[in-house]
Amino acid sequence: MTLKITKDFTGYIHVEGDIDVLVRFLKCLSKSFGESDDISDTLRILNNFDVFYSMLKRKFKDYIAPRKSERDLIHGKVVVDKVKLIRNAERRAIIVLDKRVSQRAIINLLKETNLEFVASNI
Repeated sequence: MTLKITKDFTGYIHVEGDIDVLVRFLKCLSKSFGESDDISDTLRILNNFDVFYSMLKRKFKDYIAPRKSERDLIHGKVVVDKVKLIRNAERRAIIVLDKRVSQRAIINLLKETNLEFVASNI
């Protein structure tokens, strides 16, 4: 039930964890950053994990990009860039956050909401 936070060499923050914990994380993001199309679409993708996972595998893709409104893009309010769905023994996902999202803001949000996390490369 622990989230894994990493930052890749291109500056994107990756948040990995179980679907249930990621849904709680996204709801906290929505409260903190405000409601946006990308967050609500990511919640829809995670809540319908099996449908989207089979679609990705059928199309031989790894990532799915949630719907983003042009208005949110222009105003810099996009939070989620793309999502990778993983099915092992459990259902997991990696949420890649937009480059404009501050890593400090994410870590502070996780501390405020008492979500367990491990940060590396940050």
